[in-house]
Amino acid sequence: MSACLSAALDQLVLERLHDGRFVVREAPPPWFLRLGIEPPWRDRPLQIDRALPFLEVFLPEAERAWSTEGARRAQSDCWTQMTEDDEELHLEATALRVGSSPLLVITRNDALFHERRRVLQRARELRLVHETLSREVERKDVLVHCIVHDLSGPLNSILGALSLLGEQPLPEKSAALVGVALKAALRQRELIREILDTFTAERAALDASYDDVTVAASLSDALAQVIESLVPVACGRGVHLEGPPEIGGGQPCEVIAEERRLARVVSNLIENALRFAPTRTSVRVLVQEEPGWARVLVEDEGPGVAPALVPGLFQKFVRGRDPGAGCGLGLYGARIAVERWGGAIGYEARPGGGARFWLRLRRVGAAQPAGGAEAEGQERRE
Repeated sequence: MSACLSAALDQLVLERLHDGRFVVREAPPPWFLRLGIEPPWRDRPLQIDRALPFLEVFLPEAERAWSTEGARRAQSDCWTQMTEDDEELHLEATALRVGSSPLLVITRNDALFHERRRVLQRARELRLVHETLSREVERKDVLVHCIVHDLSGPLNSILGALSLLGEQPLPEKSAALVGVALKAALRQRELIREILDTFTAERAALDASYDDVTVAASLSDALAQVIESLVPVACGRGVHLEGPPEIGGGQPCEVIAEERRLARVVSNLIENALRFAPTRTSVRVLVQEEPGWARVLVEDEGPGVAPALVPGLFQKFVRGRDPGAGCGLGLYGARIAVERWGGAIGYEARPGGGARFWLRLRRVGAAQPAGGAEAEGQERRE
């Protein structure tokens, strides 16, 4: 009965003897007889290395399964073997123990082989599609970069002409128009710089991970520089800009970051806070020291970010309802840069009202706790 069942299932059943050799139990299936092996008998051990060479690779795993108590079994990968008439046989082996007998069951499985080959072919096709799309996106990115870069040349000429014109004695109405044009041109220049900075950060993030970034920047110097440059802007808006006290008792605080880009990230957060802070309120910049990290907070007393906008706040081209909002690249570019440095950036509602943006940066030479900024950034975004 068992012999008929094995033949019907197209299986070859081998039993391992105490000396490590194998004998065929039950009648072998027809495909095995086509391998050109001398028909085996129950009392004649099978030469595994000649009949089924692949099993030499699988036997160590099979031995572990046989030596384990319980109903543990081991399954081999699918392999291909040729018959005498050059037909491919797609086989797989299962090691199991029946009673006290360790067995190897060899099964022909053409369906599994063809399914795996189909999946592999599909994966190759998808990879080609991905590579084609990546090249197309890269070409478009380069084109946009070139266009934006070329716009800066004429814009600088316009700014120069408007600046010279503003120094001339002009009628009041004409002087006002020149002032409006000059502010618009300056704003346009900031947008161009923002686009170019974002493009640079994206390319850098693709070319290298943050483990490749070895440059260090002084967090204290970057904050002092940005705050000093934005104090006049805050005064013009009737907002008090408060900088942090000395970090680490006046000791240098160096973080993994690029100095110019770090100043740009901090400036972006403070400018956003100043834009939405009501008159006669404060924008505060705080620094909290953590083991291995420095955490920067920028808080304002404005309306905060609408809950519907929070999930996509650091994505590309996400803009608020404010008419003065930028092109939706500032926070996105900041996230790309900070994550490349191994840090994290996020937003949370400020207790008592207002907005609180934060960023965490790795300190130079400090051990990083388990979890790191990536885990916190993921938790915040969820």
